[in-house]
Amino acid sequence: AFLDANIGIGRFTTDPSSTDSSSTSSLSLVGAQHRLEGEDEADYIIRKSYLHSYAHILPCDNSTIEKNCLLKTQQYFNPTTEQERSSLPSVPWWFQTLLRDIVRNGAYGFWHHFGTTDPAIHFCSIEKVGTTEWRKVFCDLNEEECPNNGLVGRRCAFMTKKPLPNNAPHAVFLRDPLERLLSAFLDKCGDPKALPLITNIEESGKQLFAAYLDTMPLKWNVHFVPQAFMCDLYRTIDSKYAFVGDMGKEFMMDLERMANQFGGRLATQLDKSFGYVEGVKAKKFNNTGKQNSHATHAPEKVAKYYTAATVRKGLEYLSIDYVTLGLKVPEWARQMLRDETV
Repeated sequence: AFLDANIGIGRFTTDPSSTDSSSTSSLSLVGAQHRLEGEDEADYIIRKSYLHSYAHILPCDNSTIEKNCLLKTQQYFNPTTEQERSSLPSVPWWFQTLLRDIVRNGAYGFWHHFGTTDPAIHFCSIEKVGTTEWRKVFCDLNEEECPNNGLVGRRCAFMTKKPLPNNAPHAVFLRDPLERLLSAFLDKCGDPKALPLITNIEESGKQLFAAYLDTMPLKWNVHFVPQAFMCDLYRTIDSKYAFVGDMGKEFMMDLERMANQFGGRLATQLDKSFGYVEGVKAKKFNNTGKQNSHATHAPEKVAKYYTAATVRKGLEYLSIDYVTLGLKVPEWARQMLRDETV
């Protein structure tokens, strides 16, 4: 049985506890080659890509988590006999390399799990979703556990060593997948000083980004892995997470909502790192921290780097984020696709 999902309007839901091997996926491939009535190109790309790739992830029971769960799917797509290989569904090459790389590239690293006792909270930290600032928040909350040896910045306790209550809530911030994809590219590959010979080429940013997306899945870096895999979000976000924030235009307001929901010392530390109190008052729409030296300012650069072709590729690679996390395709991306067809 493949990962069960219900495709409809709004968030697509998954059931991690469904392990009935006699059932078939509710994601029928019938019609995947054709757009539904009223479906625009962005939604069609996401649906088609998900049906042909991530829909084939095998479900696990609740005791089999994170890497151990995905290993089931990896092993399924690497059978030992020719008969087993001949019965495999056809999936994109980039999905096969993701299954190969994700279990060993850090996507399931312990550093995604932050926690503190005042207030008692689990937090899922995701690369390119403000990780640097979130680490500061939780290290400050757990300051008494940090060794005073001059290396506090390196050895801070982003995960408390104290036991958390069994009912401690879980929280996470998500980011638009296309924006996060560009942010990762700019952070890891977009330094013009590293590529001085191409800086004068017309629209070099778009050409470089397109070339990178063509080859990126040859070896998946953790910064480009879909958010849905971090902390098992694709399986647990609906059932386990008491707070889901958005690192977008409403970021400051969502920080305020988080501070109000969990209380304790969290509000002070959130304001220290992100300056949300002033941000809410001034109705700021930035999604960076106060000390934003690591920020890539990707929202301001989408027109410089994205084309309709790279929007399509990004939606294809990251369809699981839109399907299982309920994220919306930004209007600029939809418009870029529409403009090309005019």
